[in-house]
Amino acid sequence: MGKLIDSAVAHFSGKEVRSIRVDEWDATLYSKNLSLEDKAKWFARADGDNTDYLVYALIFGVTDKNGESVFDIGDKVKLRKNVDPEVLSRVANFVLAIDDEEEREKN
Repeated sequence: MGKLIDSAVAHFSGKEVRSIRVDEWDATLYSKNLSLEDKAKWFARADGDNTDYLVYALIFGVTDKNGESVFDIGDKVKLRKNVDPEVLSRVANFVLAIDDEEEREKN
């Protein structure tokens, strides 16, 4: 039997890109599978500000179907001030895989 770390890495590497339909934005968005390092970078960059952490999840975690970012750092102020916070939170939680009902059902 191989090392457990090899199984853990293979599992993560084999995960499919996830998608979410956001009717309010008339868009289907995608998210790469995030490593703990990805989340730690955004958390450090947010400097303890939970709102910034959610915004960074959108900026750095949301892509189109080709894997291209749909937001950039220049969108930060508009995301914070001019976007429905409920929709933003829902998409950020999707990116961060928080409360992923489908994943819980698989386990």
